[in-house]
Amino acid sequence: MTTYLPLDLDAEFPSSPPFLLPSANPDSQLRQIIQRILKAKRIVVLCGAGISVASGIPDFRSAEGLFNSLGKQTKGGITSGRDLFDASVFGSERTTAMFCEMIARLADLSVTASPSPFHQTLKLLDDRTRLLRVYTQNIDMLELKSGLSFGVPELLRKPQARSRKKGIDFPRQDTQEGSPRKSTPPTFIPRCIPLHGTLDILHCTNSACKSTFPLESHHDSFSRGELPLCAVCLDTESTRELVGKRPRGVGKLRPSIVLYNEDHNKAEDIGEATRRDLVGSSSRSGPDLLLVVGTSLKVPGTKRIVREFSKSVRHNRANKQAAQIATPLSSPRRTPAGEDQESTPINSIYVNLDFPVPTREWRDVFDVWIQGDAQRFAALLNDEMAQEPSGAKNQVPARQSSATNTPSHDRQVQVPKDAPKRQQPRTPDSPSSHTKRRKLSCVHHPGTSSSSPNLPLPKLYIRIPARPHSRSDSSASIDQKHPRSLSMLTPPPSPPPSHVPGAKRRLADLLLADDAACASAFQTYRRS
Repeated sequence: MTTYLPLDLDAEFPSSPPFLLPSANPDSQLRQIIQRILKAKRIVVLCGAGISVASGIPDFRSAEGLFNSLGKQTKGGITSGRDLFDASVFGSERTTAMFCEMIARLADLSVTASPSPFHQTLKLLDDRTRLLRVYTQNIDMLELKSGLSFGVPELLRKPQARSRKKGIDFPRQDTQEGSPRKSTPPTFIPRCIPLHGTLDILHCTNSACKSTFPLESHHDSFSRGELPLCAVCLDTESTRELVGKRPRGVGKLRPSIVLYNEDHNKAEDIGEATRRDLVGSSSRSGPDLLLVVGTSLKVPGTKRIVREFSKSVRHNRANKQAAQIATPLSSPRRTPAGEDQESTPINSIYVNLDFPVPTREWRDVFDVWIQGDAQRFAALLNDEMAQEPSGAKNQVPARQSSATNTPSHDRQVQVPKDAPKRQQPRTPDSPSSHTKRRKLSCVHHPGTSSSSPNLPLPKLYIRIPARPHSRSDSSASIDQKHPRSLSMLTPPPSPPPSHVPGAKRRLADLLLADDAACASAFQTYRRS
C-alpha cells in the first residue's frame, strides 16, 4: 500500500490508484518524511524533467510540454513532439531539419538556465555526504551547474589491443623488468549519472569514427536545420584518396542523446554503476532511501532501475531491523522525547503531480506519494537543513574516505609530541635473537580512539628466531620412485663423524652421489 500525502491540504483524495491510503495527520507525517530524508546516509535520487521546469526548461508530457507544443508547431506527418525524439527522425530531410532546430532551441535554454531549488537541495545533501547517487533523465546538465560531479564512468575495461604477430609480447610500461607492478586505482564514479545523454556533446554517426565535438562549435549549423559533417572523417577521406585507398564514408554529427527505439552506447557502463550501487561494497552498504522526483516513469529502462532500487532499499532496511532485534543491547540510546516511532517504514518516496500509469505496475513500489510541486518540496527540505546545527553540516562519514582514490597508507597522521615512541624492533643478529618472541602492541596516541577507521594502524614487527637444523633432516626425503636430482639438493652441514652411525654416514655420502645409485643404495640402507 502507498500513503497519499498532498502538499496542498485542500486537494481531493484521488480515485486512482486503488491501493492508496489517506494520511491521518498530513502535517505530522510530512515532518516525519523530511526527518527520514535528513537522517538517511545513502540516498539514491532519480529525477526527471519536472525538476527543471522552474529553471525555464519545459518538460515533455505536460499540457505545456515539448510534445504538445512541438506537435502544434510542426506540420506534415508529425502528430506529436514525441516523433522528433524517435530514432526514425533521421529518415527524411524535413524531420531532420525540424530536429536540428529543436536541439538548437533546447541548447540555448540550457545555457541560460540556472539550477532550480531542487538542484540546490541535491547539492546540500551531497555536501552533508548523505547522497549516494543521482540518476537523471534530463539532458540540460543543470546538475553540473549546481556543483555535482557529472558524467558516465567507464567501469568496464575495454579489451587491450594485441599484436598480430604471434609469439611477440610487448612489455607494458608498468611491468617492465626491474619495476614493480602498479595496482590499478579505483574508478571514480560521478555523483550524478545522466541516463539519456547530454546536449553539449556531438558524436559522429560513422561507426568507424568515434570523434566527439562540443555543440557550441556547430550551433549555427543546427540553427539552419543541418547536421554538420565530421571534420575527422573529411581529413581521413582526403588521406585515403591520396594513398589510393577506397573511400570509407563521411559521417555527420548528431547530439549524444538517447532517442526512442535506439540503443544506448553507454548502457553497459550505466548498468555496472547501478549494480555497484545496488549491492554496495566492502566499505559501505547499499542504499537506505529511494527518492523519485519529477518523472512520469514511461521509459522501460528507468522503470526497471526504480523497481530494483526499491527492492534493495527494503531488503537493506529489513536486514538492519533484524540485526537490531538480534542485538538489542548494541544501541543503548533511546528515542528522544517528542520523536514518534515510525508506524510504517518509509523506504521509497515518489514526488510528482500525477501518479505513474499504468498504476498496477507500481503496487508495493512506493511507500509514500507526495502530490505536489518538486520545488515546493525542496523548499521544505532546504528550510529544515538550514535549521540543523553547525556540527551536522560538516559531518564527514567514513564512506567519504573510500570515495577518494588516495590510499590509506599515503594519508599523513599527526602524532602528538607527548605520544610515546614506538619500540624499535631488534635485528636477528642481536645477542637476544634466540629468546622467545614478544607481543608488540599498537601505540595508542592520546586523544585518539583505537577503533577510528580514518587512522592507519601502526606497523607491527614480529621477530622469528632462526630454525635450527635437525640431524634427521638429511635422511627425511628419499623417494624410490622419484629420486632427488643433484641440482635440487642443498646438503646440510655434516655432523661430526663420532656422532653419526655407519649406516647414516653412508646415507649422507649418498646425497652427493648421482641419481642412478640412489635406488640401490637406499635398499642397502634399509636392510642395514
